[in-house]
Amino acid sequence: MKPIVRISLLSGCIFGAVLGLTVSLSLDFMMTSSSEGGWYESVQHDVTLFLGQEWAAKRWFIYSGVAGVIGFITMIGGVLGAMCGALIGKFFSFIGSS
Repeated sequence: MKPIVRISLLSGCIFGAVLGLTVSLSLDFMMTSSSEGGWYESVQHDVTLFLGQEWAAKRWFIYSGVAGVIGFITMIGGVLGAMCGALIGKFFSFIGSS
C-alpha cells in the first residue's frame, strides 16, 4: 500500500469516527428537550419493551446501552470515513503516478 493511500485511509477513519461521535452527541443534545428525550430515554424504552421493567430500572445497564449505541455510530462513521479516505488516496496516487 502506498504511503499516500495509508495516510488518507487513517485520516479518513479518524475523521469519520470523530464526525460520527459528534453527530450522535449533538443528536442527544438536541433531542433532550423534546418529549421523547435523548439516547438514555430511547434505550430505556427499548429495554423496557424487550427485557422488562426490572432491567430498565438498572442505570448501569441503560448507560451501557447508550455507550454501545454511540460506539456503534462512531464505528460506522470510522468505516465509512476509511472507505472514502481510501478512495481519495487511490485517486491522488493515480494522479501522482501519471
